[in-house]
Amino acid sequence: MQNRSGGFASYEPTRGSEYMEHLNAAEVFGRIMIEYDYPECTTAVVTALSLFTQHYPAYRAEKIAKVKDGALKYIRRAQRPDGSWYGSWGICFTYAGMFALESLASVGETYSTSERVRRACEFFLSKQMTDGGWGESYRSCETGVYTHREESQVVQTCWACIGLMEAEFPDREPLEKALRVVMARQGSMGQWEQEAIEGVFNKSCMISYPNYKFIFPIKALGMFAKRFGNLDLL
Repeated sequence: MQNRSGGFASYEPTRGSEYMEHLNAAEVFGRIMIEYDYPECTTAVVTALSLFTQHYPAYRAEKIAKVKDGALKYIRRAQRPDGSWYGSWGICFTYAGMFALESLASVGETYSTSERVRRACEFFLSKQMTDGGWGESYRSCETGVYTHREESQVVQTCWACIGLMEAEFPDREPLEKALRVVMARQGSMGQWEQEAIEGVFNKSCMISYPNYKFIFPIKALGMFAKRFGNLDLL
């Protein structure tokens, strides 16, 4: 499944040239003629293999190390100079950054040890909104340039917080400010309301994932409590 680039696609290796896109007859979808390397897929493979080797260190160790080495080289190349990664399966730079920081942490690259991780954290912090949350528009997927929404979004705020915590970002204040937004929007029955669309594929097809508004707040709040204690943020 691994491409020669070291990256991974979503369901099969890349089998043709990007020139095939000139034959793309769709009027609304981009990058659909062949499979491509994706930061999210590649980083997920690295994270999974790192976890696997913690439990089964002797199983095909040489092969796993070779696959991870190629994948990590792709991840490092895919990072943009501003510290971000472009995401193709969620909106957009926020989504891919979370995956990338998780995978790099799984091989020991954190804020204190890695210049590229520090750049990624600074990218996240540069996009934090005045209320403390994060909110990225679907326009990022179409244009390839980070585009703010008018308001912060619970799910994307949690993505950014998860990424920063995976990176072991040392300053607690931005996380506290962000998670106050998340907690303030929790309803009386423990729920979060559906906000803007979070998912995307083929650059312009947006899709909502209703469970994201539960999965990622629970994960982000749990990670914060595990690291810093059960603090009273509100």
